[in-house]
Amino acid sequence: MGGRPPLGRREFLKAGGVGAAALGSGLLAGPASAKGKKSGEQVPGIYRFSLGTFEVTIISDGNLVIPAAFMAANVPDAERNAFLKSYYLDTGQHISHLNLCLINTGKQLVMIDTGAGTEFQPSAGRVVANLEAAGYMPDQIDKIIITHGHPDHIWGIIDTFEEAPRFPHAEYTIHKAEWDFWMSENAADRLAEGFKGFAIGAKKNLLPVSARTKRAEGDGEVVAGVRILETFGHTPGHISVLAESEGEKLLVTGDTITHAYISLEHPEWHPKTDMQPDVAEATRKRLLEMAASEGMLVSSYHIPFPGVGRVARRGRSYRWVPMVWEWEL
Repeated sequence: MGGRPPLGRREFLKAGGVGAAALGSGLLAGPASAKGKKSGEQVPGIYRFSLGTFEVTIISDGNLVIPAAFMAANVPDAERNAFLKSYYLDTGQHISHLNLCLINTGKQLVMIDTGAGTEFQPSAGRVVANLEAAGYMPDQIDKIIITHGHPDHIWGIIDTFEEAPRFPHAEYTIHKAEWDFWMSENAADRLAEGFKGFAIGAKKNLLPVSARTKRAEGDGEVVAGVRILETFGHTPGHISVLAESEGEKLLVTGDTITHAYISLEHPEWHPKTDMQPDVAEATRKRLLEMAASEGMLVSSYHIPFPGVGRVARRGRSYRWVPMVWEWEL
């Protein structure tokens, strides 16, 4: 079942007339009604592209609203705010997108992370609706790779209404060091104030799928063409994913990159959520250099939707180059 391809854009146009799902990008809305109450609804957040013989779909889980100061906790407020203002960005709050990557290898469906679920922030929890808009159902997912145990990446594992796993047939992969950390009795003690509840949520979501979860060690292949990379620092066992088909590569960064401008232009600035800031900084620089030197596509979980682009060198740092949009109608 997992290998069944989703409907393409043309098929969506023929079958349902849902323009946003047909376009697959989630950026264009239909015309607003000239009369009556405005809906305020956005279109489904999905975006597709090919990677060799693989088809990749970015599934939006919505977004989080967090303090902008979290993006660079080791920098004076004035310096950080001046940088944000240079890009016309809010210095008070930051909109952090949640972009899940779904890889259809032709044989299996591999999803990276599960989103935030419906208990973290009301602006998140859209993964199932957008997954279905992309032509898939939760029970079709074969493999789920967990980059790390933060709420916005794993609280979508359990459907709290049904009190059951949301992806009932999926097999999970997480790094052993990450699993061991969140399952330890003192996990909460090792988290900063304001984040200690993360440990409770991690156990609540990970333990019910324990029997179907592989605890990986080292870099290694999950399915043919999709492998994990150790990218520690943001959390003790954080991993990223490298997908490759017919010589084309996609690097899925998890939270080694958390901001389209700060992470690339100032990789030495530490997000507040980095548990091991110096290790995370070294990891971030390593991944950015790898992406830039090989010119590979990059999928970033928190960069504005769809969060797909490339990393280019800019002097001693880097810059984000969004993927060129392609419309197939």
